[in-house]
Amino acid sequence: MAATMREMREQVREELGWEKRDPDRYDIDGIVRDAWIRGDGSEEVWKKAVEKHYKRFMVGDWGRITVETEGGFTEHHYGLIEEFRKRNGDRYRRRVAKPWGAFVRPEYTRSHILPLAELVDEVTDFEIVTEWSLVHEGGPQHNYGVYSCIGMHGFAPPPATVMVIHKVSGLRKRFCDACNVPELRVRLADEALMYQHNCKSTILELREDPSLITGPTAESSRLWDKTPADEYRSWADAFPWLVPAPAAELYTKWKENHSETVAA
Repeated sequence: MAATMREMREQVREELGWEKRDPDRYDIDGIVRDAWIRGDGSEEVWKKAVEKHYKRFMVGDWGRITVETEGGFTEHHYGLIEEFRKRNGDRYRRRVAKPWGAFVRPEYTRSHILPLAELVDEVTDFEIVTEWSLVHEGGPQHNYGVYSCIGMHGFAPPPATVMVIHKVSGLRKRFCDACNVPELRVRLADEALMYQHNCKSTILELREDPSLITGPTAESSRLWDKTPADEYRSWADAFPWLVPAPAAELYTKWKENHSETVAA
């Protein structure tokens, strides 16, 4: 006796579970149709059907949008997908397997409706390091060289198990597995964004005149004797990802020449 549609759906869910996939992130009816009704159920056909009907985004997922702001700045903003929308901006009246776009409400910019093709999964902006020796490299002496998770914990947080690195800025934080979630990763990216907001005037000055970063060095090592160029170089050392490319290139050459002068 042929299996009913309900039975095939349940079987698909079981198969996905055995493969350690989340069934909710797949169009179950689409897999049933392409793998078993239209297809021959072979392993190759199954894999193609599963790949085809994976839901890249769901309501409640975090996504990243790119915003171009005044002054030629590119900003990355993150928000929850609150609902899916049609091309004309209207809401869907029923569930759809392949929605056109999403309504996203980031914290630091206006809400957006944009095509799913232009939305980026937040996790792609981070490198997740899980090797214990790398996560705890140079760890604190008071805690046997083991860093604690700085996620959502009160007293006595557990050891960190992952190090999350924001790819654009290089900023990093250590979390336990339970705290390695989109909300806490996004805070790291927002921290980098706030640095960009606070440094806009410096960035614009170096865009206007990259040579500012190669000016003379103070003869004294006292902090209050620093020259304007020293200030730019100190800023560049602290925020290397924010330095405009022409200024960064000049600063690299300046450091090479300066180190040769010192060595001589």
